[in-house]
Amino acid sequence: MTRLTVNPLKLIFGSLWLCLFLFALIFWWRSQLALSSIPSLLEHWLNDVGLFKAALIYIFFYAVRPLILFPATLLTVASGLIFGPWLGTLFTVVGENASANLGFALARWFGRETVKTHSTELMARWDEKLQQNGIIAVMSMRLIMLPFDAVNFSCGLTAIRQRDYAVGTFIGILPSLIGFVLLGGIAASGVQNRALVLGLSVFFMVFGFSIAHYLKRRERESKAAE
Repeated sequence: MTRLTVNPLKLIFGSLWLCLFLFALIFWWRSQLALSSIPSLLEHWLNDVGLFKAALIYIFFYAVRPLILFPATLLTVASGLIFGPWLGTLFTVVGENASANLGFALARWFGRETVKTHSTELMARWDEKLQQNGIIAVMSMRLIMLPFDAVNFSCGLTAIRQRDYAVGTFIGILPSLIGFVLLGGIAASGVQNRALVLGLSVFFMVFGFSIAHYLKRRERESKAAE
């Protein structure tokens, strides 16, 4: 039987992480704040500090968001509401990619060695497949909008190269990211032609699913050809 050893540094960091998560959960529960009202509250708060500071605060909070598992979609929609559809897209691209890579790095540091040591033959074959087709695999997961943090953490436990994960994430999140930012941007002040913004939001959502369907079909055709 393989003996499980515990890294003291990981134990300390994991305990602090758990405490932070529980503190955030208790704080939210005691505040009785509805999640749906968070985007508008962020808009009022960040508008008071100026564009540059608001952008830095938003990007930083998005980047560290995995530590408390704050819903990524709410922040994405909020960016359109706060910064408008165009700047909101730019700031969210930076923040969301930083967030995804932090979640990946945390999972890899905490659990990759344990998973690798205790993996079955089936898991090892799946791991090898992901390593060989990392970019496409991650892109597909992002395009069909699987739960954001679940993808971050689960990919960190696999053999996917960090570079492939980062590239697949950057490309794969763009359609849904733009779609959700534009959705929030409809309610932003000063936005002209809201019907066009809504149409573009729907277009990017459908576009992302269409690409995912194409990649899946191409994979099936490739397997059939073999």
